[in-house]
Amino acid sequence: MKILCEVQVVNRTTQANRTPRPVKSTLAIGYKQSARDANGNTKKELEMVLFSGQNKTGNRYKVKDNIHAVHTKFVLDGKATIGFLQPAENLLIKCDPIQLKGFLQTLKLGMDGKDAINLRLNIASATAIPQKAQPQLRMVVNKRSEYPIKGFPRTLKSLTINNSQLVKLSFEVCSLRNLTKLDVGGNKLTKIPSELGRLALTSLNLSSNSLGELNDWCWLRGTKLSQTLGELDLSSNGLTYFPPPLVKFERLVSLNLNHNMIGRLPFGIRRLQALRKLYVCSNKLESLPAAIEDLHVDLLDVWGNCFKSFNAEADQQLSRQKATGNSPHPLWLQAARAVDNYKLPLPAGSVPAVLIELICEAPKCLCGKLCYAQSKEDIFQRVTMPKFTNIKNLTYSREHQIYADVVLCSPSCSVSAHRCIGIFSTKFP
Repeated sequence: MKILCEVQVVNRTTQANRTPRPVKSTLAIGYKQSARDANGNTKKELEMVLFSGQNKTGNRYKVKDNIHAVHTKFVLDGKATIGFLQPAENLLIKCDPIQLKGFLQTLKLGMDGKDAINLRLNIASATAIPQKAQPQLRMVVNKRSEYPIKGFPRTLKSLTINNSQLVKLSFEVCSLRNLTKLDVGGNKLTKIPSELGRLALTSLNLSSNSLGELNDWCWLRGTKLSQTLGELDLSSNGLTYFPPPLVKFERLVSLNLNHNMIGRLPFGIRRLQALRKLYVCSNKLESLPAAIEDLHVDLLDVWGNCFKSFNAEADQQLSRQKATGNSPHPLWLQAARAVDNYKLPLPAGSVPAVLIELICEAPKCLCGKLCYAQSKEDIFQRVTMPKFTNIKNLTYSREHQIYADVVLCSPSCSVSAHRCIGIFSTKFP
């Protein structure tokens, strides 16, 4: 077996680097055929050979009873160290994680004396892999005829499939474990496989598809994807509502929902504290949630929406509710407020999952207390005007005033009473 990698050779005796920095190399492992013994059997010795630009003939290392240590703590990052007794050298290897894991597994099989296909290389005649045969990291498919018949290279980190009439995302794409950037915009996708949620993608472009037909968001519940995704483009997909699982993507930096039919943004959007760019132009938004004030975005684009005027009916309802006085709050709501107010930690298993969801995603009153909309009547639409104090750049239709929806912590909240008093004279930035 042979792999392309970068290797730095360190002598453990002198602590000197034989190579001052990692160099592009070929690492090979296989059996060396020796002379026949007294019984006429051919002896096989497992060897490893390191080829580099400086040493094209290769440095040979005996494997059996000659391994000092193998360090694999960072193998998932494509790093490992193999130490030999004679010579007393460590090979610091940096390689594609999948290839490196395969090489280390082959090494283990050889050390255990087991036969394997990858060990059938005649190490005596092994040569270096040409540098031009490096693993493919990027692939672009711009038309259907360019779609690879033999499948995608497992080493891909970036894959683009645009305007190829793609109606289904294959399981093969969802199994490319090295993939960090996927662009399948301009196709005919109506559903994304749930397996995509297992990939550690940082950028995902699904624009100009038809995901709004089925509104199947199971793939957004993948724990891996929600922990790594930084850029998501769902523009021009016919979405009629904000995908609920998206509020859990706390590392999301850029979200594009342009040219859809979304009527409302959830209060739970306040959870997206890493968000810096939010595009929701050309939708059907009538207002924004008051939680928009909790975000620190550099760019908010709400151009071309259907923002409506101040809701006097909701204001009157708010006044009537304030006149009714306080009503007792459910125990679970009081518990959630206590956890939120005192900033208590939320270790897994110690707090019910439902309570964690409530604390993280429920709306907050203008006074800062946690709320919960138990019915539609608890949401007062278009009764306050956001100040956008935390937003650097706002793009909107200037013929429309923008109003926000609020939920009150209690009917007699004094802070909300002062802020929800109709149309403010506040000017937009």
